[in-house]
Amino acid sequence: MFISTDVIQSWLQTCLQLHGDRCGNGLRSDTRGWNGPLWLIDVEDGCLVAAFPRAKYVALSYVWGCGSISASTTNENFVKLQERGGLYDPSTVTLPRTIRDAIELVRSVGERYVWIDRFCIVQDEGPANQSQLNAMGNIYAGAYFTLVAAQGEDPTDGLYGKRPINLSSTSRPMSNTPPGDSSKEILLDQAMHLMRTKWYSRSWTFQEYLFSKRRVVFHNDTVNWECFCAAYHESQDVSTTTPLTAQFLAQIPKAPLIRDIPSTGFECSSWPDMFRYARLVSMFNRRNLSYPEDVLDAFAGLLSHLSRIYPGGFISGLPQMCFDAALLWQPWIYMCRRKSVKLSDSEAVLPSWSWAAWAGDLNSESWRSAANYLLEADDEDNPHQQCSWKTISTVKWFYSLDRTSARKEVQIRSEFARPIFGNTLAPLPSGWSAVANPNGPDRVLFHHHCDPSHPFRYPIPIRNQYLAHIPPISARFLHCTTRHALLKAGPTYQTLASSCPAIELLSEEERWVGVLRLNCIPSDFEDLIEAIRTEHGGRLELIEISAGAVENQPIEEKSFDEWNREGCPRHKGLYEFINVLWIEWVDGIAYRKALGRVEKGVWGEVAIEKLDITLG
Repeated sequence: MFISTDVIQSWLQTCLQLHGDRCGNGLRSDTRGWNGPLWLIDVEDGCLVAAFPRAKYVALSYVWGCGSISASTTNENFVKLQERGGLYDPSTVTLPRTIRDAIELVRSVGERYVWIDRFCIVQDEGPANQSQLNAMGNIYAGAYFTLVAAQGEDPTDGLYGKRPINLSSTSRPMSNTPPGDSSKEILLDQAMHLMRTKWYSRSWTFQEYLFSKRRVVFHNDTVNWECFCAAYHESQDVSTTTPLTAQFLAQIPKAPLIRDIPSTGFECSSWPDMFRYARLVSMFNRRNLSYPEDVLDAFAGLLSHLSRIYPGGFISGLPQMCFDAALLWQPWIYMCRRKSVKLSDSEAVLPSWSWAAWAGDLNSESWRSAANYLLEADDEDNPHQQCSWKTISTVKWFYSLDRTSARKEVQIRSEFARPIFGNTLAPLPSGWSAVANPNGPDRVLFHHHCDPSHPFRYPIPIRNQYLAHIPPISARFLHCTTRHALLKAGPTYQTLASSCPAIELLSEEERWVGVLRLNCIPSDFEDLIEAIRTEHGGRLELIEISAGAVENQPIEEKSFDEWNREGCPRHKGLYEFINVLWIEWVDGIAYRKALGRVEKGVWGEVAIEKLDITLG
C-alpha cells in the first residue's frame, strides 16, 4: 500500500482553485535579506542557488536530531555545494534520509526549489545565520507549501515511515485508517497522534507550523493536508468537495494583515495583542530544546514578525513597550532554569529576568496588567468586570548585551508607564476616537482607524505597520538604581492563582506585608524553606521593580496569590503595592529567584536605601 504523490498534487490544485488568496499564493515581492530565504536547494541540479525575487519554493519542517554538522552547509563546503550535483556528492555531504525523501518528493510533484534549514543556512556564519533565524516566520509563510516530517525521531528515519511512496502511481491511495470512520473522526484521531510526536514536542517546529499556510503532514504511517480553509486525510476523495463560494469565504474571519505577509495560520492584527502574545509564549515554552541556549533563536521568527506592530520590538523576549509589566511573568507550575550546553555561560543569552531562561508552564494570567488596554471576555462568574490591575513605572531600566558593552535605556511608552482607563480629558492621539459605553464597566471605549471594529480601554501606541521590522534584541543584563530591603519569610501556603506554593512576607513585628510565588517542585519545597530559614537567616533580600494597583473585585483573584489572605489590604478597597524581586548574588550580579508584591506603605518605610543593581 503506497503513499501516492497524486493525492498531494490533488490537494494543492484543490486549494489553489477553491481557496485562492485565502491561503496565499506563496510568492513574495522580495525574497532576499530578512524578508525570506537567502539560499534554496535546486532539486534538479542538486545544488544550492541564491534565492531570487518571487521564487516559488517548498519548505521542510522536521526534527533536526543530534547528527554531525557535516550533514549541513558550512563555510568549508559552501562553495562545493553551489556546484551542479554538489549536494548529491557523498564526498562533500551526506544527506539524511528525511532530506533525501523530501527532495525526491518535491521533484515528483513538479516543483524545483526546496528550503531546508541545515543546508540553506550556513551554520557557522554568525550574522547571516542570525538574519535567517529572524526571517524564519517569513520563510515558512512565503513557502508554496510545507512538508511536515513528523514520522520519525530524527532525520535518519525518513519522511514516509513504513509505507513506501509511489512517485508515479495514478491509483487511489491506501491508508491504515480504520474503515467506517468519518473524515472528521479520522482527522481528529490524526491530530491527537500528531500532538504525541517528537516533532510536535520540539521548540523549533512551533513557529514553522504556525506560519505555514499549506502543510503536507507525514506521521503515523499516513499523510494529511492542512491549509487555512480545509483539512483532508489521504483516503478522502477531494473531487467531491463542494466549492467554497465567494460569499462563504468572505465570512471567514480575517484580521488585518501586515503588508507583504501572505495569509497564514498565524494572521496578525495591526495592533499589539498581549493576550495573544501571552498564550504564544505559554505554548512555546513547554516545548523541548536539545540546546537550551537556542530558546530565543527558536522564537526569533515570531518576535521579528510581531515587532512590526509592537513599538520598540522585544528585549530578550519581553515587549519593550510595556517592559515593566512584562517583567511580572510568573510560573504556573515549576519552571526549570535553562542551562547552556554548547556555549559558555558568558556567551549564552539566558537572563534570569526573562521567561526565556526558564522552561515550563508560564502563567499567562501574570501578564494581565500588560494587556489591560484590551477588553477581556465576559466571565460567567464575574459578569461586567474588567481587569483593573495596573503596573506603574518607578524604575529606569537600561539593558546591555554583556557586562562591558554600552548600556541603552529601555523605552517604555508613557501609555503603559501610567495607564489611565477612560481618560477623555486629554487630547486623543492621532487616529483615535472615543465612544460612549454606558452599559459597560468602562463608560468610554476607544477605536483606532487601523482596525475600527476593535474597542480599546485606552489609547495605546500603534506602530506604522509599513515600516521595517525591529530585529529582536538579545540582552544578558538589566541595570537600574532602585530601593531594596530585607523582609522576614513567613508561612507558606498553596495558592488558588497557580499550582506553585506562595510564602508570606512579614515585618519585624510579624505583620503581613506581602507575598512571593515560589518556583519549586514539591519534593524540593521543604529544602527551600529550610534554606530560607538557615542560609538567609529567615530574611529575604528584595528589590523594587515597579509599582501597581488593583481594585477589590472578584475577577482579580486569578492573578494574585495573596487575594484571600487575611492581611491583604485589598479588603479595604484599592490595593496598592510594590512589585519586588527576591534576588541572590553571584559575583556581584543579582539573579531573580522569585517575584511578588509588598504593600506600598510598608515598602516606603523599610526600603529607604537605594542600590545600583545589575540583573543577570
